[in-house]
Amino acid sequence: MATTFKINYSASATPIEEIQATDTSNTARIVHSSIDKSIGGSKEISCASTATNVAYVDYTTTATDTTTLSTALGGAKTGIDFLMIKIREAGSSGTPDVTLRLGTGDTSPHKLSGVGDVMLLRPSAWASADFEIFSSGATTVAKVDILYGMES
Repeated sequence: MATTFKINYSASATPIEEIQATDTSNTARIVHSSIDKSIGGSKEISCASTATNVAYVDYTTTATDTTTLSTALGGAKTGIDFLMIKIREAGSSGTPDVTLRLGTGDTSPHKLSGVGDVMLLRPSAWASADFEIFSSGATTVAKVDILYGMES
């Protein structure tokens, strides 16, 4: 029987520059020459001894822009300190997208576009009822993986 629950996560990003060959028939991709580095990191967080402090949800978005994160998570959650959302596959005919925002007045929403796009957030004790998650239209709904945790 488990005595503690944790989330081990990592993230990395590499800026890319594409260079066209002189004969224009080929290109080469390199690390962006003005930046010359990738960045990344990882960490493990403890979510205490309660199994429900870490949870996974398989969710299909809707085009309803008032759908709360609570709906996606199957009920209201408080104290969310880790949130990862990934577009696993398209739920309709178009390119899937996801918007996560703090209510309808949020002018700086978090966005995902296309299969494989992912966001990793480290909020401080978020309440799921305060956030909305949705797609931009009926043809852009997304099947998403959601992993969340409450840090101890």
